Amino acid sequence: MAIKEHEFELLQDYRNEGAERAAKLAQYQADLSSARARLSELQTQYEHTFTESVKHGTDATDQLVKIDDDIALQKEVITRRERDARLAHAALPEGTISSVDLVDEYQNVFVPQVRAEYEPIVHAKLKMARDLLLSCIVDHREGEDAYGSLREEMVEISRANRYQGKTSAVMAIEHPTSVAKVMRSQGAINGVREVINQVSLFTNGHKPNDFEYIAEVPTKTKGAK
Repeated sequence: MAIKEHEFELLQDYRNEGAERAAKLAQYQADLSSARARLSELQTQYEHTFTESVKHGTDATDQLVKIDDDIALQKEVITRRERDARLAHAALPEGTISSVDLVDEYQNVFVPQVRAEYEPIVHAKLKMARDLLLSCIVDHREGEDAYGSLREEMVEISRANRYQGKTSAVMAIEHPTSVAKVMRSQGAINGVREVINQVSLFTNGHKPNDFEYIAEVPTKTKGAK
């Protein structure tokens, strides 16, 4: 492959800084999640104790009061954990690389660097592809001109042969270049159309069986046109 893949190094640095910050914030979030889970356990415990006391007609007042007190305290713990997580999120710096700087570096530095390397490669290939296709059409036209009058003369002779009884039918007279088999088609013009069709299909995922990737534009011999 002629296209070299470049790594956007600043993005990796940005990710590394973000990962460090996320790891620090994760502990505060873990403490908050743990506190909320404990509150849920206490609430479930209260509901279970209350339900069982009603079901069995037992007195669980003291136990329920204790659980209720624990629930109140746990809600205070959650409030503190939420505050700590919020303050930590605001206090921890985002890093030396801001997201704005990252996008700016990508758009104004990285993209132009890759583009400067990429454009000449593709441009040279497309120009050669265009020149080759147009050259095929030029060859077709020259072939038509070179052998057109000869074919017409042979057509007239074939007709005369039929009219003079020398042959039983007028023979179909072919043009030497127009019947050339190229790209599974007859004639250069149809061959060009077939190439364009295959290129169109390739852009949609269909790869010709005989496709060969060309990494660099080969040395070409310029004609007199």
